[in-house]
Amino acid sequence: MPEPITSSSSSSNPTCNLDGDPSLTCQAAPPPPPAPTPNACLPPEAPEAGTSSAASALVQKFARSDGASFVAPTPSPSPSPSARGVLTVRPDQLDLETGIPRIQGHAILGNVQLTGAIDILNANAHLGSLNGDGSRGENIGAGANLIGGELNIDYRGWSLTVGVAASLGVSISSGEGRDSDGDGVQERCFAMSLGPFTLGECDEL
Repeated sequence: MPEPITSSSSSSNPTCNLDGDPSLTCQAAPPPPPAPTPNACLPPEAPEAGTSSAASALVQKFARSDGASFVAPTPSPSPSPSARGVLTVRPDQLDLETGIPRIQGHAILGNVQLTGAIDILNANAHLGSLNGDGSRGENIGAGANLIGGELNIDYRGWSLTVGVAASLGVSISSGEGRDSDGDGVQERCFAMSLGPFTLGECDEL
């Protein structure tokens, strides 16, 4: 009778030997050899489908984005106030100005409009028919300011201007045809500066 076929391969289960000693003797099979070290010359295994798709979507998203969108735009610097031209020539008006430009501020309280002005180290001369208060008539004058302030109050076409300054010079203007409140009624104006003092007014005809 042929001998039974025995396998030369070791089983993962423990091997028991009953010969000799009647007590049960078991020997564990040797541990499996360690996993082979990955070959650095071979490309790495492809990642899982879920991870690969998420990474690809992330890469495509940033690849399509414009790089400039991640950089905050640099705000352009605000232009500093520049001095007005030394000589200004308009039809029926000639103005000559030099030094630091006049600094002005505006405020509104109900129907009252307030305008404040400061003059520092400037000089001017004017001649013509376009007055500084917006009326049209005649004006002539010249002056130089070390420092000075002026306040103008407007209320429904009526206005009052007062000012004081460390200055020399004289200026006068008179005119009409102004309609600052847009009510269709024209206003007439008169203003005068004599040395350190300025006074002006406008009223409706």
